[in-house]
Amino acid sequence: MLEGDATRNATLEAVQIGRARCVIVAAGRDDTSILIVLTSHGVAPHVPISVVVRAEDNEPLARQAGASTVIYPVSFAGLLLAGSAHGPHIAGYMADLAAEDGRVALRERPVLETEIGRPLASIATGLGLRVYRGAESYGFWEIGAGRLDPGDLILEIVPRDSEESDDGGSEMPVSSAS
Repeated sequence: MLEGDATRNATLEAVQIGRARCVIVAAGRDDTSILIVLTSHGVAPHVPISVVVRAEDNEPLARQAGASTVIYPVSFAGLLLAGSAHGPHIAGYMADLAAEDGRVALRERPVLETEIGRPLASIATGLGLRVYRGAESYGFWEIGAGRLDPGDLILEIVPRDSEESDDGGSEMPVSSAS
């Protein structure tokens, strides 16, 4: 374990941030989180960075600093509240999906060789939601999801107990830090 200041280049270089699969930033203060994003992006511009912000107006600043993903927990809570107005099970399912011990998980994985040429709807590992092809994304209802190509990434919902699989997928937990 290394303890240090994540806003400093030397600290990030010491932990070999350039070799990281991703960086997750939840410093507790938006100004500190954004500075960590900026420093991380400067040291390792190819590494995806996810950050949580507490103020909505800091979302664009976090993106400008280099964050790939900006999580604003208040908007997620708003989605849960709005979902509950449309039916009691919508918010429950979203909460289940977001919970670490929920019954389902989101997973992003590369298309399998056996899936190439087939539609997203035919995958057997989970419920296919979206296909990422280069800079484009296609929802399950769109024509682009009608045929999987080599190099595609699939976003799917899987049972939580199948998140550890041998197909190269990785669970994408949705959580927030306090």
